[in-house]
Amino acid sequence: MSDVKASQDRAAAELGMHSVYTDGGQERQVAPHVIYADASCPHAGCEVQLRGIDFRLETHGKDLHDPLIRAWWDDVGFAGRCPGCSQWVHFTIRAKSAIEYEDAKQLPQLPERWFDQATIL
Repeated sequence: MSDVKASQDRAAAELGMHSVYTDGGQERQVAPHVIYADASCPHAGCEVQLRGIDFRLETHGKDLHDPLIRAWWDDVGFAGRCPGCSQWVHFTIRAKSAIEYEDAKQLPQLPERWFDQATIL
């Protein structure tokens, strides 16, 4: 088997597993817990570590909890401010990325000071 074919097969298998994971999480409304490969805040110069996060969405009430759970498992994710630099971060199942406020406005948002309730490792 060629390296290209093997790479394509791995990618297809990962995509299939991702679908199983997201479908199951959505069906059961599982609270989002994530461990990111890159621990750092995605904004340059910020030294806050955001490797493992239990967002503890249940502490923010059903009106906020339910839309954020749907956004997480729909693989849209949500925006929240970094607890260190206060800049906007887009959190998804697969990664976190630095975004500007204009982009954050287009996403479901964590409440201000969400990190006071979350567990962050």
